[in-house]
Amino acid sequence: LVLGGAGGIGEAFTETLVRQHQARVVWVGRRPEDADIAARLDRLAQHGPRPVYLSADASQLESLAAVRDQVRARFGEIHGIVHAMIVLADQSLARMDEARFVSALPSKVDASVQLARVFGADALDFVLFFSSVQSLTKSAGQANYAAGCTFIDAFAQALRQAMPWPVKLVNWGYWGSVGVVASEAYRRRMAQAGIDSIEPPEAMALLQRLLAATVNQVVFLKTTSETPALALGTNT
Repeated sequence: LVLGGAGGIGEAFTETLVRQHQARVVWVGRRPEDADIAARLDRLAQHGPRPVYLSADASQLESLAAVRDQVRARFGEIHGIVHAMIVLADQSLARMDEARFVSALPSKVDASVQLARVFGADALDFVLFFSSVQSLTKSAGQANYAAGCTFIDAFAQALRQAMPWPVKLVNWGYWGSVGVVASEAYRRRMAQAGIDSIEPPEAMALLQRLLAATVNQVVFLKTTSETPALALGTNT
């Protein structure tokens, strides 16, 4: 079950699951299934079972519980859950009003809490959260996104202590070819900051290693200079 599966990173991970494991994957997203989503599901179906798309608001308890009921009725047991939801509403903090700040939080905060409530009693193989290096840095214009990612980092740690299933977390760096910031303007901005793009094959290899390892959290950031690494508090 991939919350936010129709996003770029969720789709990339789904392709790996379908290609290599013939997995049955369900995407959950707020918008109704449209022609774009259907086309991407059809593309993935060339490599294995066609993923299913369910329109629901994962930040709402009743909505996510209905998803759980639908998936279990159709496929039986749920083996793993991926939280890949993201809402970007960039603006400098000086200009950001409360409504804009709060708009980015439910996809991270509320959806994570409801995930634990709805699936807490299930016998899952894993829960995987996609967070960001924004938890560790101070990038201009993304205070709301950073707040949500910081919450997810702390919440995943708490879940790890409270739940019987493994809880894994990745703090992603910059994705330049897929996802919500896959634009030429962002690529130029990141290149000037000494940050390179994470590409799907290397990211999927990392995820497979993480899910099989005893390590619970990793940060994956590609750099072309030492400046970004120093900003994270390391000289390596």
